[in-house]
Amino acid sequence: MKRLMIPLVLLVTLLLTQTAHSEPLVPIRAWQFHHLDVNYVSRTQRKALEYDINTVVYSHGMVRRVSQMYDGTPRAADLKQLAAEADDLGLKVWLWIHELEEDVPARYLNDGVVQMDRPGFWDWLTAKYEKFITDFPEFDGFILTFHETEYKIFDDSEVNSELSKPDRFAKLINTIDAVCQKYGKDLIVRSFLYEPQQMEWFAEGLTKIDKRVMLQSKCVPHDWEPYYPHNPMIGKFPDRPLIVEFDCSSEFTGKNRVPYTSPDYFEYRWRYDLQQPGVTGYLARVDHNGYDAVYTPNEINLYAMYRMTEDPAVTGEDIWQEWTRKHYGNRAAKLVEKTLRPSFEVVNRSFFAREFWITNHSELPSYGYANGHIQSRTIAKWKPDQPVYREHEKLLQHPTPEALEWILSEKDTAIAMAGEELESLRQAKPYLTDDQYNDLYWRLALLQRTAIIWKLHAEAFFGYKILADGHAVPGLSERVTRAINALKRQADVSRLNPLIGDDPPASAGEIMEVANELEEMLQNVAATN
Repeated sequence: MKRLMIPLVLLVTLLLTQTAHSEPLVPIRAWQFHHLDVNYVSRTQRKALEYDINTVVYSHGMVRRVSQMYDGTPRAADLKQLAAEADDLGLKVWLWIHELEEDVPARYLNDGVVQMDRPGFWDWLTAKYEKFITDFPEFDGFILTFHETEYKIFDDSEVNSELSKPDRFAKLINTIDAVCQKYGKDLIVRSFLYEPQQMEWFAEGLTKIDKRVMLQSKCVPHDWEPYYPHNPMIGKFPDRPLIVEFDCSSEFTGKNRVPYTSPDYFEYRWRYDLQQPGVTGYLARVDHNGYDAVYTPNEINLYAMYRMTEDPAVTGEDIWQEWTRKHYGNRAAKLVEKTLRPSFEVVNRSFFAREFWITNHSELPSYGYANGHIQSRTIAKWKPDQPVYREHEKLLQHPTPEALEWILSEKDTAIAMAGEELESLRQAKPYLTDDQYNDLYWRLALLQRTAIIWKLHAEAFFGYKILADGHAVPGLSERVTRAINALKRQADVSRLNPLIGDDPPASAGEIMEVANELEEMLQNVAATN
């Protein structure tokens, strides 16, 4: 019997070893940090190892410009410390940088416009990166982004050059890459741009740079709109390594303060990406301005990316079962899944207007933001073959009374679903610890209030637009006034709740600002009519 047990033990050990050491589907697996909190980043870098992460990225509030490393603040020392800790953990460290930034010397400016063709410009840029890499050898590479910069190289009102737009991209990338190659640093360039034409310029420029330069593209074009199509840049360059960028920071969907648990969505995006040529990694944003996914229910999204990269057979269904059992125990697992699973749809139906982007980074939007984004962030430009989106865009810009009810109906659904989530949580309570229940309760209660507040905003915002367009609808002005007053009452509720404070979504400040603006606009319409 003992002789039989030894081979059996060896077989089991071999199988477990093979499973444990099976290669992930992609070689690059990165977490990106936004908030310069040394203790938090240090702790979370260590946790990243549990998710088989091998690269960390410092960006946004940590660093976004080379010049910030020389600004006299503790920033450089803090980042060097964190990079040293990451290196001890076996993690690569990339810095996220923007070009062209504010440090362009005056000799290359004319009336605030960069003169890219003036002699010495490219030598200056080369020297800038030579010095930076020499001064800060701790960092392994750079992620370069071209939009939301001081001087956008594709914008003739900000940069003057005889070079074509594609050649501007290529020249800038090649100049920085030459320095990176000299010092053995990685260079990754982002395709983050606002318009299809800009992406075409970038794509053409990319054909003129070394194949060693990696491409990074969001899973969707432009920004984090769950209804956008897959990013057309993914798979466009089969011979170039591509990293797909994902938002686990919930930047536009509640800042990780409300549940946005969506492993099925991440499966939909990531499984598509993995089928495209060139995909060599993923990058997941962990926090946005300090609103962290780790240590919240939304950590399930990071877990989904980890497991679906580790095992091609894993599905969203598997993720739900594994995660809820691991974090809430076998007895609570199914009820917690039932509680959290609808949050993806509740948030989307609340924050978006019939799939259109109007919410301002998880905050209630001003009139100008919401109204402008219906057109500027329209789905129609990314789905030109589906004319229904252009029709919806026009309807949201100039709604009819019937359209108002159409818009509000999805908000009603969100409110009801949020209520159902709270009921499911009540059923799960006997199987949860007090800390688990209390954490889920305040987040789900905030989600329900968020759904209610966004419905009130939709009624006031779109109702006002109907009145401003001259529609005479009996009782509509009174409805808009009631919605505005209700928003003010909701602001009072938020003000009394220390868990909400000044943080989005549904903070007292954001609600009052929007309510006051709409009230003033409504009064102006009434005076005009």
